[in-house]
Formats: sequence, C-alpha cells, structure tokens
Amino acid sequence: MDTKKLLAFLKLDKNKPNWNYLILILILVLTYIVIDNIGGDTGAPAATALKEEVNSSISSSSYEEQQKNELQSILSKMKGVGEVEVMIYFESGEEQIPATENNNSNTYTEETDNQGGKRTNNQSSDGTSVVMQNQGNGTSPFILKVNKPRITGVVVIAEGAEDTLIKYDIENAISRLYDLNLDKVYVYPMKK
Repeated sequence: MDTKKLLAFLKLDKNKPNWNYLILILILVLTYIVIDNIGGDTGAPAATALKEEVNSSISSSSYEEQQKNELQSILSKMKGVGEVEVMIYFESGEEQIPATENNNSNTYTEETDNQGGKRTNNQSSDGTSVVMQNQGNGTSPFILKVNKPRITGVVVIAEGAEDTLIKYDIENAISRLYDLNLDKVYVYPMKK
C-alpha cells in the first residue's frame, strides 16, 4: 500500500467518528498475538534444553578442572615432589537424578446380572513420571541429586619422581584420595 493512500485513509474528519484508527489498532493487536503464539512456544523448550545442556557441560568441565588444580596444589606441597603436571581421567559426565512420582492404581469390579451370572474385573496400572518444575518460560525436571563424574585414572609427572620413595608417596596419596587401585595411578619423572 502506498504511504499517501494510507495517510489519506487515516485522515481525521472532525465532524464524524473515525473508525479507521480503531480497525488499524485491532489489526496490529491481532497480528502481535498471532506472532507471539506462533514464535513464542516452539522455541522455548528447545532453548531451555540447550541452555541446561550448556550449563551442565560447563559445570562438569569446571569440576574436572577444579579437581586437577587441587591435586596439583596438594602434590606440589609434598616434600621432595617439586613441580607437578596432572591429568585426570573421568568415567563419564555428571549424572542428574530427577524426582519421580509413582502412579499405581488398582480397580476391582464385581457385577451380577438378572439371570444370576457373575462377572469380576480386576485392573491394575503402574506408572512412573518425572516431576517437573516451572522455570521462567518453560518447565524442567526437578533434580534431586547430582552425581559428579567418577575418577578412573590419574597420570602425574613430577620433578621428584625419580626418587622411588617420593614416587611411591605420590601414588599412595592419589590412590587413597580418589579410592583408586595403584594400577590406575601412573607417576613419571619430569624431563629436565
């Protein structure tokens, strides 16, 4: 539509009420409602799920980095160890355990008809559903517990690892700290 025609269409006449403005406002409001309903709901759950996945991977990697830094700090403070580099192997990512609701129902019906016939009906249904919580624009599972990734192995490179007693102390400390067998802890001397 041409701008001049639109302005002529909307031109006010002081003698009669102008319904053109009211019609235009109604059209704009309806257009906004339609666009909001079409675009608003479809993207929200996907965006929320993506946001949760990103937050989960960030918290998981920060947990792994924190474990590495803490282990490096502790080992470097041990007598004779010196400078330390650490690599930690994890079994998997963090595991989130959602709250669940058990829905069990039993129905027992006994019917008799006019001729003396008897019929019984016993129905049972079991079901489990995840408890959801509202968060801003959408819903997400209610998380009861978060299990951090389990450590499955550690590699350490230390300046003082050439001394067998220091190497054994490092292996023993890591083994006890992370509840690992000694065959899952590898300690090597650092090259000079």
